Amino acid sequence: MAGHELIERHLQMLAERLPSSVVEELADGLTTSYEDQLERLGDRDSAARAALADFGDADTIATAFIRLSPGRGTAIRLLAIGPLVGLTWGAALVTGHTWAWSIPLSARLAFGLALSTAVLMLVVAVRERRHYQAVRLAALGGAGSVVILDSSILGTVAALLPPPSVLLLIALVASLVRILLVVRAAPALISRP
Repeated sequence: MAGHELIERHLQMLAERLPSSVVEELADGLTTSYEDQLERLGDRDSAARAALADFGDADTIATAFIRLSPGRGTAIRLLAIGPLVGLTWGAALVTGHTWAWSIPLSARLAFGLALSTAVLMLVVAVRERRHYQAVRLAALGGAGSVVILDSSILGTVAALLPPPSVLLLIALVASLVRILLVVRAAPALISRP
């Protein structure tokens, strides 16, 4: 590694928050900066402080990587389109008189709980600033939950065969688009950087 206690401590803080492959790349850059500063200044402590000052603190670096993470981006997109998809389903279900459908109350409550859990996980993925892995896992859980919910409602509609309507068609397409968004983002969410 870099060969100085301050730099080792800095890299350890980054290792607690970011994937190891990212920390390895950052370590290379910080080591190079330290060696350049050591050559310029001649003092190990001064060189380490100068390299760290140029490099940035662990909070700023971790926040920058997390802000650009695929998990956070996916969570933002899902949270942005969620209300639109919900409104389309709400309009389709109200106009389709779904209160007359034979869906048990327990299934309706389970759907509401699952939806709340998915939203909570996506919000965690967007708001987390310190730990990349937490963002990735929350986004993966939230996105997976969204796919399960959309698939469930699509399956329910297919099984009950309500009267066709433009609003129902729009809601079906909205759910399919959201599922495709998650499928497209899944490789980046699953793989570790």
